[in-house]
Amino acid sequence: MNDLKQRLLNIQANDWEIPQEIDTYQLALEAMENIGSLDPVLRDDLILTILWKMITDNMLSKEQLRNLLELSLSKKHLFCEVNADSVFNRAFTVLIVRIIISYHNNIEDFLTEEEIVKVYTDVIKYIRSEEDTRGYVAEKGWAHAIAHGADALRALALCNSMEADHLQEILEVIKEKVCISSSVYTHMESERLVTAATNVIGRNILSEQGIINWVRSFEDIEKPSSLPQSQYFLENTLRFIRALYFRLKYKKMPANIINQLENTSHNLNSYFNNVNPA
Repeated sequence: MNDLKQRLLNIQANDWEIPQEIDTYQLALEAMENIGSLDPVLRDDLILTILWKMITDNMLSKEQLRNLLELSLSKKHLFCEVNADSVFNRAFTVLIVRIIISYHNNIEDFLTEEEIVKVYTDVIKYIRSEEDTRGYVAEKGWAHAIAHGADALRALALCNSMEADHLQEILEVIKEKVCISSSVYTHMESERLVTAATNVIGRNILSEQGIINWVRSFEDIEKPSSLPQSQYFLENTLRFIRALYFRLKYKKMPANIINQLENTSHNLNSYFNNVNPA
């Protein structure tokens, strides 16, 4: 058994209490070194949990958190070389970014505005470049890169440093990832993207008309003309629009936005019925 895995299993068995003799920062670095492991128990159950605990329980100094964030955004992790299995490294690294940003938002705002904008720029770049849309992978566990990327956007949207142009770009990236035609999202990716969009809209920084225009723009995207791509595109897009409709309606967001979501859903569904007649 992997030595790190055994040590983390021992910590897990002790209710996640880390022995005092263990250097938490060195443990964090070792966890990051193995965050792309193909062992789902090590990667998801152990490494992700221990890093989350160390970050949120103030076991790492602010300088160590900065170093961990810089490491996460490096070519070793978020921008690592793309191959069949490197998605696990990227997908779980972006969750570490999300955890650190959430710590900044909710516990202690230790990052400067410039640092937040740098994280935002890198996360946007990463999500735009991520092409692996797999959710759960047999024997290897969760990849879920798009959902995890959405979680990072969700946290960034709540940063005080995010201004209107940043929030608008987050919405545009969400739209790009929703409207894919290479596959159908089947592991709740749409809901995670909806949460990110809801956080953007809930900031009340973007104008109501701007959000309405963004919703309407889903109708204007060039749609694939052949099957199964047209089916994939419409299923992904309709699922997102409808999920966002119910989320915003529940949160009592402005009626004009909700009405536009209803209209866009109807128009996309009409297009679907025209290209796929019964």
